[in-house]
Amino acid sequence: MGTSTGATLAVLAASEPALAEGMAGLVLISPNFALQSTAASILDMPLARWWGPMVAGPSRSFAPLNENHAKYWTTAYPTIALFPMAALMREARDVDYAAIPIPALLVYSPEDQVIDPTALGPVIGGWGGPVEIAERHMTPGDDPFSHVIAGDILSPGQTADVARLITAWAGKL
Repeated sequence: MGTSTGATLAVLAASEPALAEGMAGLVLISPNFALQSTAASILDMPLARWWGPMVAGPSRSFAPLNENHAKYWTTAYPTIALFPMAALMREARDVDYAAIPIPALLVYSPEDQVIDPTALGPVIGGWGGPVEIAERHMTPGDDPFSHVIAGDILSPGQTADVARLITAWAGKL
């Protein structure tokens, strides 16, 4: 089970037979195969790891949405931390998804403003095992970026339903 770039990493693990051994299924929540930001293309440019921080600045940050978001999330990080994420996304572009026989549950919001939901089509469309897709539509009080699908800090209105969804899906494996 993985969320955002953790889901990308879970897919990469599932594509490696030695790592996939014993995997009964994958739950992919808001999987990151491409970012919404047009600036994300910089991450794939030659030598961007060295010149990117000079253009974008040495660090990235965002304003927390509530007190617990500020307390429990990392709200500032070095710009160079984006490059390992970009490397994972590049690696994921070359995966033979048809060779992954593991059942997958995809939980995402088509309104996600962080990842590009259109990038999910080729991944899921080419998946080698059965796929169940669960679109989530965020409600007031949930993550305004529609990326964090469940959790008490950003999307408390989704948590119980998503937990039931995952548990029911896993129970059928």
